Amino acid sequence: MKTKVIERLSDVLENGIDVHRCAAARALGTMGATDAKDALIKALLDEDADVRTDAASALGELNDPSSAAKLMENLLGDPESYVKKAAIAALVKMRYAPVIPYLRALTTSRSDDQIVWDEQEFYTDGWDSWADIQMASIKGLGEFADVEAVAAIVAAMNDEMAQDLSEVGLTALANMGEAGAFAIIDEYGKGDPRMCRRIVHAISAVENPHLDALQSGLLQDSEAAIRALALANLAADDSDLIDLFSDDDAAVRCAVVAHAGAKNPDIVAVMIADPSADVRAEVFKVIAANPDAFQDENTANAVQKAIAGEPKAAKQAALALIALKGPKVVKGLVHVLANEKIPREFRVGIIEAFVVAGNVAVPALMTAAGDNDRQLRLASLTALSEIAANDPSWPNDAGDGLLLALTGALVKAPEEELTDESATGDAKEAAVADVDELAEIEQEIDAALPLVGEKSETISTLDAIKANVPDAPQEAPEEIILSAEDEKSLALTKTRKFAKRKVSWETALAPHLDVQQFAARLLGAVVNEDVTESLILALDQTEDDEALEAILFSLAKHGEITGELPATMQERLEALINSDTSATRVLAIRCLGWLAGDDIEGILEGLLNNADGLVRVEAILALEHRGAADDVTIAALSDPYIGVGIAAARALAKNKCAEVIDELVIFAGTHDGTYRRDIGRMFGEYAPDAGAEGLLKMLSDEAQKNYWLVAIDALAELYLSRGTFADDPPEARLVA
Repeated sequence: MKTKVIERLSDVLENGIDVHRCAAARALGTMGATDAKDALIKALLDEDADVRTDAASALGELNDPSSAAKLMENLLGDPESYVKKAAIAALVKMRYAPVIPYLRALTTSRSDDQIVWDEQEFYTDGWDSWADIQMASIKGLGEFADVEAVAAIVAAMNDEMAQDLSEVGLTALANMGEAGAFAIIDEYGKGDPRMCRRIVHAISAVENPHLDALQSGLLQDSEAAIRALALANLAADDSDLIDLFSDDDAAVRCAVVAHAGAKNPDIVAVMIADPSADVRAEVFKVIAANPDAFQDENTANAVQKAIAGEPKAAKQAALALIALKGPKVVKGLVHVLANEKIPREFRVGIIEAFVVAGNVAVPALMTAAGDNDRQLRLASLTALSEIAANDPSWPNDAGDGLLLALTGALVKAPEEELTDESATGDAKEAAVADVDELAEIEQEIDAALPLVGEKSETISTLDAIKANVPDAPQEAPEEIILSAEDEKSLALTKTRKFAKRKVSWETALAPHLDVQQFAARLLGAVVNEDVTESLILALDQTEDDEALEAILFSLAKHGEITGELPATMQERLEALINSDTSATRVLAIRCLGWLAGDDIEGILEGLLNNADGLVRVEAILALEHRGAADDVTIAALSDPYIGVGIAAARALAKNKCAEVIDELVIFAGTHDGTYRRDIGRMFGEYAPDAGAEGLLKMLSDEAQKNYWLVAIDALAELYLSRGTFADDPPEARLVA
């Protein structure tokens, strides 16, 4: 089959129309078809400049030096600039040394008598193609590491009347040993900040020992940005970095701590007191990532004190302290979550730090889930979901907290909140103790003292919620009265389209409903039978579109991970398929696809007639993972909505590719060949022999000449997905 494909593409390259000849040349290069070398060399003389360009590029892909002499002829004698540029790229890749003198000449001038140019190009196109050739020549000389080209490259870079060549020129010079290094050092000596930044980038990608002295100089540059960039070029244990830990610029100190802090723990420990919050944050990150290197008690105490500082650094300090001391230190930070006087960023940072503490932090996170600040509520629930998902045991406290949130027991509706004066004396005493403790902690924060407090004797939040006993009586909140505009906005949320969007920190939704909905979505990451059953129960008890979508989303994730959902939810899902909201319909079908039952495929196939294109796509996706692909799916290839067609193509390719080659080949040509490359990849993955034969059949049919470009590009993709002829041994090459 391989030979047949090459022969047919070679024939098209010689006899096809221009667009097909170009495509054939590209395909042969993409496939690494060395047997097509002669046909590609012949195409270097094609009447069409685009064909000559693609043929030269293809020969570069084949990387056969025996074609270099012919490519040189195009470089010198072909007037088309794109052909010259492709020839240069191919010759450089082949490391064809005879091209070097011409590249040197083209670096500074286009006046070489041996090189033919299109003299009318500038007047017809308004562009001097030598500018492109000049840049390609400099890149090529860098690849050859041609020391004799240094002077020419420097001259080109310093030509004020020419284009800016500093970036490509410096990169080339960096590869040219001592001569190139001296040239770069001279440029650095001119002191142009922009040039200096480019020098840093250029020398970072090469190994040139003659640039070591320059590297040291860059570390002492007067520009902080240069110092910060340059230090990344050195190994983390390089002694030249030591002075940068005390650099005057905070950005430089941040960069060196992040780059080399782990190799210099003694220095990093001192920098806990750095005046810059950004630097301190980087310091704490290093400590958290390398706790074994920072076990000194003084370091731990300094980290502990820093938790009362700037919010960004305080979060990282909390993470560092947990890494040093273990989850037990969480108890000393709990008070922060309830204190509204403390900046939000600080409190959110502490919540995010609590994730690494595990179940020890759960009671505090459950309390924070009822906070008036939505950002804190959602951060707390997210932390609970991460802890629950990472805990191998079930049930676990974090999972219980999310299930309580799902049922509405974690954050109650206003009318259900306890306001009875007959609350137990113990609860009242606990409330007083909490207030006293908070006042004491506030003083500690102001004085920047350690925040780890004594263990509270109050009843734990988790136990209180499970027993339906609040920590303390709470006053009923004021009644929320929505304006007409708010009511209108709230109504609009019921009819919105299904789309990805960021979570808004502003919402008119009551906190208890907000918590329920967000918990329902987060439970998609906590996969076990109990959570699935709880979500199904919640599904049966809610009619709110937002809540339904969150529950359905999580159930669909459970189905995807476990491979099956309980059949008990089928009736409810079938009802939701007729919802007025597109998002609800789509998610209901996604869940339905994971149900066991012989009748599910029939329901899904029936949905392929639904007026909603997204519903039809989802039905196809469900049929795909169920392994169902029959006449109904084949018919979906011609669906007016292109998304349905490609979904059906993938389903058919995955489940019965060899049996539907003809149908998939036809589909590749629909919608202006939009998915021809996708079909080629599918053939390469599922049925390479049959796929190649089907595409070759199209490419050989004069009646389907309008689709030949489709067949050529699909064939190239098919073989590319399987490897290249040039790299594989004969017995393992592609679909042979």
